[in-house]
Amino acid sequence: MRNESQESKGALGLIPALRARVARYREHAAYFTQLAEAEPVEKIRDQWKILARDYAYLANTLEPQSRGAALYPTGRPSAVAGDD
Repeated sequence: MRNESQESKGALGLIPALRARVARYREHAAYFTQLAEAEPVEKIRDQWKILARDYAYLANTLEPQSRGAALYPTGRPSAVAGDD
């Protein structure tokens, strides 16, 4: 007999809600990257880039193939404004 959580997993081995969350985080990352590219003010542009990187990082850590690498991430940018 199969476990309910095993049955709810999709083709990628992720439950549908998790796949949707990963996709949403990737969309946010792409959107913030677009905002950064169009932003003329450097300080604001840098903040958009940080948000984009943070959302991409979240998406990567939720995917099964990158979970091992996500346990001890290195080089992740700080999300604190003015943290130079």
